[in-house]
Amino acid sequence: MESNIKQALKEQYKTAENLNTRGNLHSYNTNKADWDNWCFSHMQIPNKAKMLELGCGTGDLWYKNRKYLKDDWDITLSDSSAKMLEITKETLGQIDYSFTYKEINAQDIPYGNECFDVVIARHMLYLVPDIEKALSEIKRVLIEGGTLYVTTNAHDSMSELNVLVKKFDPKMGLHNNGMCDRFDMESGLSLLKRYFSKVKMDILQGKIIINDAEPIVAYKASTVRGNPILIGDKRRQFKEYLEDYIKKNGSISITTKACVFKAHR
Repeated sequence: MESNIKQALKEQYKTAENLNTRGNLHSYNTNKADWDNWCFSHMQIPNKAKMLELGCGTGDLWYKNRKYLKDDWDITLSDSSAKMLEITKETLGQIDYSFTYKEINAQDIPYGNECFDVVIARHMLYLVPDIEKALSEIKRVLIEGGTLYVTTNAHDSMSELNVLVKKFDPKMGLHNNGMCDRFDMESGLSLLKRYFSKVKMDILQGKIIINDAEPIVAYKASTVRGNPILIGDKRRQFKEYLEDYIKKNGSISITTKACVFKAHR
């Protein structure tokens, strides 16, 4: 399983294209709260904090919140993908701040015990082959009293889309939230409680309302599991199916629900 996940992720994050495609669908959300700003506003980061972000993606958390960066913070940004780190460096090179960049496997964090005040892992733990090993490593590198900020989706997020996919073709196996189900809001809470003494959660809900089939098709096709399936005729047929639905109903409404966990060591 681990080698399969690693290979899938290597293909998924060669570029930022898949991340950007998924972000495009969320631009139709009626809740206009920016995800990166919302996440940052729910983080209480102390002065002189030493921080590690795992799976930093394109660095948008820091770019969008650049006006709040403090000079006495020590921030290490990491990703398992060297390509994503290059994109992050390019994005954050536009601002005057000194970050440290490091390619890191979350299952084997190359730092000593109790050396970070804050660890951040946004929408990435469900991609780690051994999630509990990663949590154990995160707990190890956090200081006593340190905080882990984790984000993920609720199990029932985008349920209306998953129902449509199942009605179109249940054999595709895409009528769920994919790898996110490995660590979602519900299962993630119980896992975090095994490793951390106190876990709190804040929730962001919204509603995507859209009358264009293409961003929905592109979203599902951009996922790890959807990428090899929604191609050629199957992709065209799925788009036609959604277009017919929109003609009959006017639009497609999709509920979104995500959270940030605050886990204290």
